[in-house]
Order: sequence, then C-alpha cells, then structure tokens
Amino acid sequence: MKINELILGKYRLLEYLSSGSFSSVFRAREEMTKRIVAIKALSKDAYPADRMQYLQNELRAMSNIWRHPNIVSIHTVEPGQDNYIAWIVMEYIEGTNLHQHVQQGDLTLNDVLNIGLDICNGLKAVHANNILHRDIKPQNILLTPKKEAKIADFSIARILGKTTQFAGTMTGTRRYMAPEQHYGAYDFRADLYATGLVLYEALTKQFPFSGEADEIDRKKASGEIENLDECPEEFRNFMQKALHREVDKRYQTASEMYEELDRIRRWQYEQQASIFIAESANSPATELASALERCRKTFRLQIDVAEQINQNLFFEVRSKVEKENREKNKIQLMQHYTEAIKYARNGDIDDTLREVHKAHHLCLQEAELVTKADTLFKETSTAASRQNASTVQDIATLIEELPETEKSNLFDVLNVSEVQTEPTVHQAEPEVNHAPPEVYHGEWDTLSLPKTPAQQVGNYRVLIQEASPEFLLDKVHEDIQYPHEEEAAYIYQQAQIFMQQEDIHRCLGQYKRLGAFYHRHAKRFIRTNNIELVANCYTRARFAYAAAQKQRSARKNARNGAVYYVHLARQLEIQRTWMEAGMSYIFAADNYRFAQLSLEVEKCESAATVNYFNAAESAHLTGDLQTAYEYYMLILSIGEKLQNPPRSVIEAQKLIEEIRRGN
Repeated sequence: MKINELILGKYRLLEYLSSGSFSSVFRAREEMTKRIVAIKALSKDAYPADRMQYLQNELRAMSNIWRHPNIVSIHTVEPGQDNYIAWIVMEYIEGTNLHQHVQQGDLTLNDVLNIGLDICNGLKAVHANNILHRDIKPQNILLTPKKEAKIADFSIARILGKTTQFAGTMTGTRRYMAPEQHYGAYDFRADLYATGLVLYEALTKQFPFSGEADEIDRKKASGEIENLDECPEEFRNFMQKALHREVDKRYQTASEMYEELDRIRRWQYEQQASIFIAESANSPATELASALERCRKTFRLQIDVAEQINQNLFFEVRSKVEKENREKNKIQLMQHYTEAIKYARNGDIDDTLREVHKAHHLCLQEAELVTKADTLFKETSTAASRQNASTVQDIATLIEELPETEKSNLFDVLNVSEVQTEPTVHQAEPEVNHAPPEVYHGEWDTLSLPKTPAQQVGNYRVLIQEASPEFLLDKVHEDIQYPHEEEAAYIYQQAQIFMQQEDIHRCLGQYKRLGAFYHRHAKRFIRTNNIELVANCYTRARFAYAAAQKQRSARKNARNGAVYYVHLARQLEIQRTWMEAGMSYIFAADNYRFAQLSLEVEKCESAATVNYFNAAESAHLTGDLQTAYEYYMLILSIGEKLQNPPRSVIEAQKLIEEIRRGN
C-alpha cells in the first residue's frame, strides 16, 4: 500500500508507522468523518488457510476487551485485498510508546508506577477473557500525552480454552519472555513476568539481566537479578517477586500485581501528603487543600481513598500535638511538685500550697472547677498561715482533699502508694552485704518485668510463649532508643490505625512492611558488627511477620535472631558477665522454639543454666545467699523441662538444699 492511497473507498493512508512479522501499521483518515485512525494490515502470508479459523476466533474473543481504557480500541475489522487478508481499524494514540520514553529518560518514578497500574488493569481484562498476550514489551505499551498506558499489538495473542490451560508454543520477543516460555508450557503469569521486566527497565533505565540472549536466558532461569540496589527501595520487594525464577512464587494474577502497585502508590501519596500537612502549620487551609488535591491527581488516587489517608494523617498530627502538650504539662507538673516538696521539707507551708495550687490549675479544664479549686486553696492557705507551726501531717491532710486524679499524679512523683495520715514508727532495716546482680539491659527492658533474676526470666518465658505478637510489638515500641526505631514506630502506628478501622487487609500489610523494615536493618547492623542490634532487629522482624500471618518469614527471622543471640552470649561469656550471657541464651532459645528447632532450644537453655550457675556461685562465695538462692531457683525453673539436664542443674538442686539446711 502507498501513502495517500484510498482503501475500501473510505480510509486514506497518511503515514507509515511500523511493521512486524504479521502486519504493517499506518496512520489513516476516515474520509467521511475526518477521524484519524490507525490501520493494521494483516499479511496473508502470516495467516494461511489452516489458521483462518484461529484468527476469527481470536478476533471474536478480543471484541470483548476493545473498549477497555488501557487497551488500544478496535473500531472495526474490514476484509482485506491484494496481499492483505484483513484491515483492523483501531484508535490512533497521539503519543509515543514506552520504549521511546525510556530512551529519552523523561519518566518519573510516579509515571512508572501509574504505567504499571495501567498495564495490570488492562491485563486483568485480557486474562479474564482467556487471552494470553505473549508479547508485553515497551514497544507494545503506547502512552497518551497524559502518559496513560494502553496495551497494543495482540497479533500473537493466544486464546486459552477449557482444554488448553497452557500455551504450547514458544512465541514472543525473546528478551521479554518468562523462563518457562522457552519450553512451550506457560500461562497468564508469563505476561506478568514480562510486565515486571518492562517496569524494571523503566525505573532503572537498564535491563535486569545483562549479556547475550543465551546468557540472559540462563540468568532468568537462575533468578540472578542484577543491580537491584539501583531500583527504588519501595520497588525492590516487588521486583524480586515479579521476576522470581519459580512461577508459583511470582504474582499469580494481574489483580494481585495491581494491588501491590496500588499499595506502593498509596504509601508514596501518604509520604508526600504528610510533608504538605507538616509544612502547612502557618498556611491557609485552602492552600493545603489545593496542594493535597494536586498530589491526589498526580498519583491518580480516587477521592475517597485520598481522603481516608488524609484523615489518618490529620489524626496522627493531632495525636502528636496532644502527646507533646501532655509531655509539656507533665514537665510543668513535675516542677511544681518538686518545688512543693522542697518547700514542705523546709516548713514553708504558704509556698508549698502555692506550688500545689499551680499544679492543680494545670490539670483542671472546666471553669467551675477552677473557681472551686481557687476558693479551696485560698481558704487552706489562710488557715495554714494562722498556725504557729506546720507539720508533715498538715500537708498530708491537705493533699487528701485533692481529687483522686491529682493525688495519683502527686503520688507518682513522690514514688509512694498512699499518704500516711498517722505517724509511722521507723524500724531499723536489715543490713545487706551485696546488691543483686545488674539485670541485662537488652531487648526486654520495655516489658517491665520484675527485678529479681528468677522472676524476670520466669515471667519473660511465660510472656513470650503466651502473648500475641501484636502485644509484643506494642511493648517493644513503647520506648525509642535508636533512630531507626522512630520509623518502625510510625509503621506500627499505621497498623494500629487500620486495626481500629477494622481494615484487616491493610493492617496485615503494615505488619508485613514492619517485618521487612526490621529485616533490612538487621542486615545493615551486620555490616557494622553490632551483634546486639542484629539479634534485636531479627527478633522484632519475627514478631511483625507473625502478626502479618507470614509464618514462614517469621520462622526464618526467628532462626537468624537466635544465631546472633548465641553469638552475643558467647561474647558476654568471654567478658565473664554471666547474667547477661544467660539472658542472651534464653532469647536465643525462645527464637529457636518459635522456629521449631527443639534440639537448638535444648542447647541454648542448657548453656543458660551454666551461666546462671556461675553467677550463683560468685554470689554464694561472697556470702550473698539470697542472691545465690534466686539464681539456683532460676536454674531449676529452666532445667525442669530439659531432656538431658547439665551438671549445673543437679548442682543447683544440691546447693539449694544446703542453703535451706543452713537457714
């Protein structure tokens, strides 16, 4: 066919666009309507007589998806002439294909994310109609001026029926084929693998497998993804799954891949929106609303989805402000109570009452209560000033008149459980020769366990075996000691918000994200040789994955955590810090127990008893029988379930009996 030629009496060819093994594509004008269309001319050589029925079946099946927004629409199919068997008249996309944009380097990360969502959206419709595209590649992804993606070129698509669940021929562009596609037995997941390759190339401007064709095929089959660290961090897990060498470990449907990309999109919108909200403190509300709306359109989020994310962010901001105000209020209360105590000890009743009065004002909100409190303190101050002397009993009586909430705050500051209104008789305290050993300051300080070694480890073992992973996560995030824990706490708070909203799916997603976060940081701390933090992060990753119902990942991280706790325990043994070493072995045993490695549990608990025996022996030799007794009881509580108790357990039993006989 020639340019400016009129075919079928109504389409004038304007421009040659491209050609392939099966067809040639032209830009044309429909003379009657002046509409610009694209015409694909199918070669007779590509469709001999024995394939005509296949072509007709294919065109009929594809008619169900022609109007999809992410698939190039087909207006009609006209009978061909001369060397062409048919002309497919399609919508003309005013734009370029993805390959050209990648070469130009003008795609942003958000552009690629939206393109991936469009491709998956189109493939959902394609696969739902049992059509396997088989040639997803950048050249077949057309982009409109708004960078909306449309899947094109179904010339080698395969229709799968009830009796043909897998394609049986090696067809497609070799560079973008899935590993199994070379062996002729593949299904819809081959299209998803190709989509992963397309997105990787768009994100990094390079292909994930280097070399010639045969070498690329080998690397695909072995799963050797190259330069993954150059892929944006939020996409790395996505790429590892999308390009996995095993079919069953990839995304199984276009819907599943779409949901993961949508999760990344929402997360990115949330990060950007949180910046706008944080920077809008002194800006008009209209400016913030406009910024959020522009951001929503950039990410192509639905209004209700964006509004829900915004509400969560506003809730977090309010909660943060309220928490900061509470902290400031607490500090002021502490100052007033400290001053009040100082004045009380010096017998200065007026100043004592004045400081307590100020503290009282910080806790009262209603004007009526403030008025009554002012009257109370005024009368109390007047009465106190008439007395010749003030006593502690006078202050106690005054404090008894405070509301219960205010008394509770004061008692917390004073570190007492009640106010004595009667004089107390002070008795001599028994002399103590040695303080109990310092408790290991590791992962579980935040669990607020008892202070004696036996109670601490015993309660820890009950807690860790019976408490839910959600409860354990709540405990370990109560206190932030390291910078990386701030981001972890934020992810955990997101999970809690979704749980409160009863959005279980998104809650589990946040727990999974938290597990991945701790897993990554464990690897980073390995490089800095910070063994304690490595073990800590792997253990927290275990909790998070368990909460996300990802038991396999949870067990894997538990096993890693156990290995590093054993490493830490051995370092502590060299330093002869027996209590800390024993606790590390207990942490390791718990992780091994979760990983279902009973033999390793036995080894770690046996090692723990040996370290505790060393600690007990040191206390025993110095005459601190109470501390030694606690250690021996701790050894027995651990050793009672061991199949092969070490000598330390037997010796502990003998020494306990010796101490009892001595008492």
